[in-house]
Amino acid sequence: LIAVICPELLGVHYSAMATCIEKTIAEKGGTMLLSFSNFSPKTQRELIEYYTTFAHTDGIIVIEPTEKIHTSSKIPIVQISLGEDAGNVHTVNMDIAPGMRAALRYLKRMGHTKIGFIGETYTPMEYEVFCTHMKESGLLVSPDFLSINEHRFYDCGYYGMEELLKKEERPTAVFGAYSHVSLGMLQKLREAGLHVPEDISVLCMDDIEVTPYRDVELAAIRMHLTTLCDEAVSLLYQSFHANDSPIKHTITIERDFSPGASIQNIGK
Repeated sequence: LIAVICPELLGVHYSAMATCIEKTIAEKGGTMLLSFSNFSPKTQRELIEYYTTFAHTDGIIVIEPTEKIHTSSKIPIVQISLGEDAGNVHTVNMDIAPGMRAALRYLKRMGHTKIGFIGETYTPMEYEVFCTHMKESGLLVSPDFLSINEHRFYDCGYYGMEELLKKEERPTAVFGAYSHVSLGMLQKLREAGLHVPEDISVLCMDDIEVTPYRDVELAAIRMHLTTLCDEAVSLLYQSFHANDSPIKHTITIERDFSPGASIQNIGK
């Protein structure tokens, strides 16, 4: 019996990860319990306490923890993280850095230096990654090219792009924090009579499949979702036979960049 703790299920990449993990656990003859923290550190702590103390689960997988996990329980825990400190649990780390560096190198080769970002209040890690690698690449993070808004999913991208289009100076390329944000961006651009990539280039910080709803192949930083989930479940099952070893293991899955067809070469 494996408990999985997820921030929410509304976000498409969370639901995709939970589905993938359940499939892998079922293939191993196990059963998955699914709970949501709703991005609350307190709720996450309470769920871990419940599953380790009362529910008699064999192991726990925490998808993108809301805070560092500390536990004295002998029940093994695996976190799937964006690079956060592992605390005292096993970790499968989604290393976005290689993909982000490759994306920015590609944008610079295509002549882009005015690069923006659209995200929501629940995507601080993506925003931090964007800022860190922009600066590392020698690119200016301009406040005029940023929108961190209170909307979510499609609306976040739609209203974020609406905000950027009102600016006197516009970015030539914009990252969406995740797939549905990017789709909202595309919708607003269509309504404004603008074309991707001819008028503005659009990139996405994940590659969750949303093909039926888009008319251009989006440039994306790929998640390798199946590999990620398989490794998390495998690491958890291996820990069942570790004889209470205090050693905590970390597996890193490097994310890479796919240029798609949504980036215009403006440096010709």
